[in-house]
Amino acid sequence: MIGILAGLIGALVAVPGFRLIVAALPLGELAGAATLDWTLFASAMLCAVVAATLVASVPAAAMWSPGASSQIASQRTGGVSGRGGMLERGLVVSQVALVLILISAAALMIRSVDNLRSIETGIDAERAAVIDILLPGTGDAAGLPGRMRRILEAVTTVPGVESAAATQKLPLRGSGHNWGIMVEGNPDPASAITAFRTVTEDYHRTLGIDVLSGRPFQASDADPAAAEGVVLVNQALADSFFPGVDPIGQRIAYTDSRWNRIVGVVANVPENELSPLPVPTRYLLYDHVPMVYVPAQTIVLRVAGARDPALLLDDVRRAINNADPEVGVRETTTMSNVLNRALGSTRQVMPLLSILGFLGLGLGTIGVYGTVSHFVHRRWRDWGIRIALGMRPFRLIRQIVAGGLAVVAAGIGLGLLGFVFLSRLLISLLYEVRPMDPTTMLVAVVLLATVGAAAAYVPARRAARIDPMLALRDS
Repeated sequence: MIGILAGLIGALVAVPGFRLIVAALPLGELAGAATLDWTLFASAMLCAVVAATLVASVPAAAMWSPGASSQIASQRTGGVSGRGGMLERGLVVSQVALVLILISAAALMIRSVDNLRSIETGIDAERAAVIDILLPGTGDAAGLPGRMRRILEAVTTVPGVESAAATQKLPLRGSGHNWGIMVEGNPDPASAITAFRTVTEDYHRTLGIDVLSGRPFQASDADPAAAEGVVLVNQALADSFFPGVDPIGQRIAYTDSRWNRIVGVVANVPENELSPLPVPTRYLLYDHVPMVYVPAQTIVLRVAGARDPALLLDDVRRAINNADPEVGVRETTTMSNVLNRALGSTRQVMPLLSILGFLGLGLGTIGVYGTVSHFVHRRWRDWGIRIALGMRPFRLIRQIVAGGLAVVAAGIGLGLLGFVFLSRLLISLLYEVRPMDPTTMLVAVVLLATVGAAAAYVPARRAARIDPMLALRDS
């Protein structure tokens, strides 16, 4: 009955608890899809009822076994013994093992997310907002640069917008376009493949990407009739194709297209995914790219001061619709959200594992405490006799705590063995941390052992204060 009652209480707490967890976790766009699966809910309830029934059936069966009376009499002075004691200790060992696995997984995920967050993106995400727009399905490719500039002019009139730019591919949104590249004076461009981004003049200033040498784009660069275009390259491209040479003033081109002169080198940013390995990238203006009409475009804006860019998104949406009613706004978000999406499933799973780890740690603590308390209670008379015969309280505490730690140690050993097999499932979610990281495992083991010792110490301290006369009389 106690187990079933506990399951019912858990069911009542599960629904509001689930809503609180969903509200607290950084699920982003997935929050709306996170719903309580009633099939799993019913399965969990069934497991609770079955577990309670199985656990209760063991002592019930023992009561009907031959010699039950003698076993009960012996347990009054000998503590927990026989199948009941083995089952109790086995359950706690299993519980501790599961707790170790949860804590270790949560710690690895936390370290992995910290490593991802430590990657220098080179983007001022806190002040940037992103608007994905969709142009009409058919249109004039040659008129696309002018159309985008008219939209950007409308966006910059919104109060609080410092600058705005357009691009066909935003960083951290997967692989973009990769084209061949010809370097003037290089007769063998066979392996010369780089990423490229089609942008407007204020793109780098809007995203806070530093210009390391040379200059940024200027309004005068957007002249499609010029004999040669201009291009910005990132540091990775400069290092790859111009080692030991100043890239400023060098000329590069698409295969069989006009030359573009490098006027600036910008900092590396994670173009395709959140990774410390930079992708050689060049940036060209809309006017200098062999234009193909692409309906999907992205606008980025930079807010003035320290205001929240999300607060301007509704005004920006209206400004775009007023400037070009044929343009549809697919999505408005912030650059910080784009960065959070790049962290992907790792960021979303990590808080959930942390919650489960701490809940498991609490349950493991209760399990160790309950086992040791039961052990102390069953041997109450025995402890009283030992104290009456001169056993020092410190020695008694040490003996009881050692018994509790033995159970914890067995659980830790089983948990480590289980984690060896389960850790391979985490490989795809980890970044720059090994599944069997020694530091993480050591911290988890020490934490669990410390909590287990504390849980065993409380009933041990109570046993050390036994009055021998009261213990003998109560027994």
